[in-house]
Amino acid sequence: MSIGQGMLRVTLAHPSLTRLYRTSTPQLSVDGVDQLVRTWGTHTVAVAAGPHRVAVQVVPNKGEPFGHAEASAVVELGAQTVVEYRAPRFHRRGKLMIARAV
Repeated sequence: MSIGQGMLRVTLAHPSLTRLYRTSTPQLSVDGVDQLVRTWGTHTVAVAAGPHRVAVQVVPNKGEPFGHAEASAVVELGAQTVVEYRAPRFHRRGKLMIARAV
């Protein structure tokens, strides 16, 4: 982590026993910039300290993206802010929660 930075620790989860997610990928963007995320699970993204806009959606192998959710997160200097995304069971909106700073 560089001077003036913090981290977003983003966990991307989906409902179990739903075949759709085996052939789909999450799409994570921070402040409108897509991040390199190819799998479900936990990822870290280095960002400048301060407020950020986090957005996630599900991109299926075939069809239109769904499960969009977005929220504001504040990252403290030298700290990690925990972000949790839960994809929907059906083609609805996802849930994005800013859990806490670590």
